[in-house]
Amino acid sequence: MVLFPTAAQAGLPRRAPSDVKPVRVVILVDESGSLSGQDVARERAAAQLIALSELSPQSQVSVVGFGSSNGPGQSAVDIVCPLTGVETAQDRESLSRCVERLHRRGTDEGNDTDHAAALEQALDIMNKPDDQQRAKIVFLLTDGVLDVRNSPQYGADAQARNRNAQAQIGSGLKDAERARVQIWPLGFGSADKTSLDAFAAGGWRQPCGGQESATPRARVVANSADVERSLLEAFAYARCAGIEESVTDSLDAGATVDLHVNIPIIATDGSIVVVKRDRRIQVTYFDPAGAQVPKQGEQNDSTFQAAGESGPVESLRIRNPLPGKWRIQLKSPPGVERQDVSATVVWQGALRASISLSNPRPRPGEQVAVRLRLQTRTGTITDPAALEGLRFTARMSGEGFQELPINLSDTGDGADRGEGDGEFSGQVAIPASATGALSFLGRVTGPGVAGDERPYATRVAGPADRLRAQVQLDAATVEPGAEVSGAVRVTNDAGPAQLGLRLVDVPGTVSLSAQQLQAPAGASEHAFALRVGAGAPEGRIGGVVQVVDATGQVVAEEFVDVDVRPPTPLWQRLLQALLILLAIVAVALPFLLVRRRARRRAADPSELTLHLFDQPGEPYISRLQAPLGEGPEFTFEVSGGRLVRTYGTGYTVRRGAGQAVLVRDPSGQELDPLLPGRPIALPGGLYLGVDDGRARGSAAGQPAYGGREPHQSRTHRPMPGDDLL
Repeated sequence: MVLFPTAAQAGLPRRAPSDVKPVRVVILVDESGSLSGQDVARERAAAQLIALSELSPQSQVSVVGFGSSNGPGQSAVDIVCPLTGVETAQDRESLSRCVERLHRRGTDEGNDTDHAAALEQALDIMNKPDDQQRAKIVFLLTDGVLDVRNSPQYGADAQARNRNAQAQIGSGLKDAERARVQIWPLGFGSADKTSLDAFAAGGWRQPCGGQESATPRARVVANSADVERSLLEAFAYARCAGIEESVTDSLDAGATVDLHVNIPIIATDGSIVVVKRDRRIQVTYFDPAGAQVPKQGEQNDSTFQAAGESGPVESLRIRNPLPGKWRIQLKSPPGVERQDVSATVVWQGALRASISLSNPRPRPGEQVAVRLRLQTRTGTITDPAALEGLRFTARMSGEGFQELPINLSDTGDGADRGEGDGEFSGQVAIPASATGALSFLGRVTGPGVAGDERPYATRVAGPADRLRAQVQLDAATVEPGAEVSGAVRVTNDAGPAQLGLRLVDVPGTVSLSAQQLQAPAGASEHAFALRVGAGAPEGRIGGVVQVVDATGQVVAEEFVDVDVRPPTPLWQRLLQALLILLAIVAVALPFLLVRRRARRRAADPSELTLHLFDQPGEPYISRLQAPLGEGPEFTFEVSGGRLVRTYGTGYTVRRGAGQAVLVRDPSGQELDPLLPGRPIALPGGLYLGVDDGRARGSAAGQPAYGGREPHQSRTHRPMPGDDLL
């Protein structure tokens, strides 16, 4: 018995559930005397925005107020909120409350502006032990410029103190860069943009790879009213998140207003941040389906956690939010003055790349197609609009050659199997100098995406590698509990080999019908099934099916592309069956009507005229025109040498095949077929002929009996009306 290694045993990276990356945030808030009361209120709200908007439960936030230290008992910095986690609603509420301690300093507290001490304190907090390797972000909120002329710790010479403090800032910025600490300054009022630019440029500047928007930069707003939006943008960009447009409206006392915000399909985590100013305003949230969502707990596949309900800023953090337009309803009680309210969505896609090779064991000189897809926690993203703005890249390295870039696209050209299907592909030739290990690296980056790199390790095929395989697994749409059929085609130029099947990056609700297969020498095909469990959630399932040898080396693989849909209700199936039946009837009915009309037309005897003769070739002695619209046959009798129309008795006449006219006598016996120009004998020595209006002008229609005068029969006595015949 051969035990095949799992993906983890074979050295493939074991992927934990996708989560947004945690951050450690320090918010430095200016408390200098140049602030107005409204400025301080705006700063508090801005600090609360970050504390309440943070997406990862593993993140930490600290808020530090700063002024200056101008005398005994004064401190340039004041840690109003020590480093605190944001895992629970209580954690975030605690941060929201401690922010209220921020205030405008008086002269007895040191009310100048000491940026050097603030930066030093932020770096001290950042240097605390961190087992989560959190990204480090400092936000600097200030309305002024560096001013420590009254701070003796920077030297005895008041004129040199600012220079000394500036030198300390320069040294601190170098430390920040080495420690990968981002610095995002936000100035308002008389803030010095040049000094703030130096802060942004001095720290670490590549938090999200090559994304330009995520590069730290200084912002200076016209007034404190713009602080909230600017800080939210900086916060989103700093942690590689996305931010939607803010929606603002006015809310009167005792009134209700609805704000509508959008959460994109690519978002796996989001925060709806509501600035309501007055803590008495009540906020209710409705998802794109129109359902009110809870402020704590779960609903469908989403998890909700609200915080800040008792403050001027409130947020609803959502894990796995339903994409689309959300409605936020704000209700003001009587007695609350009219004010502006706003809502903003900060979101991030905690995504992972899934990489596959067309030939996992290539030989030097062979072409290999590299394919890259993007997955959320619940499935694969295939919507081109959702992937717009993201960048898919790959590169190859290995023994015996230099690293090579691989251009990936989703255009349907070259190695790409379909345009706009969410699979980005490129082709690369294995260098002839390749001798051993091969390594491929796929990467996805873009605005709002926690960029992901996916390595893929293999080796070039050697002389002993004489087995090739291919996995056939088409895209499918199924209900929970169903199976998707697949096959493995093997070409084995060696002896019999045992191969294994395994799944990578596939949810636990999906399994394989077989774990191994026996490949004989030569060509063979082996069927398998992908089983979708009865508890599988709705949505697209991604991942990879791999064929491996006994050492765990991948010899073939294919992406899984299964769309799970809920079972169709009985009423809907019946309705679908009815609609299909109606469609069939709608198509068939005109055809049936045409056929019926053709049959009735073919059987219609109205163009037949019967003629009665004493002898064939002589003029007729009586004639009878078939009636109109009375069915496919009619009856008559011969009375006194005349043809007389009857109803249900006597001779019966109907059309037969071709030009034949079929006649039955009163006893029901069929007479010889009657053809135009060929009379048949009747009892009593008379003859019956027919003239068919449909055959006029053809040889079969001659002679036309109607063209001759009636003959006076030897047995017929003239009767009134004979002249009309």
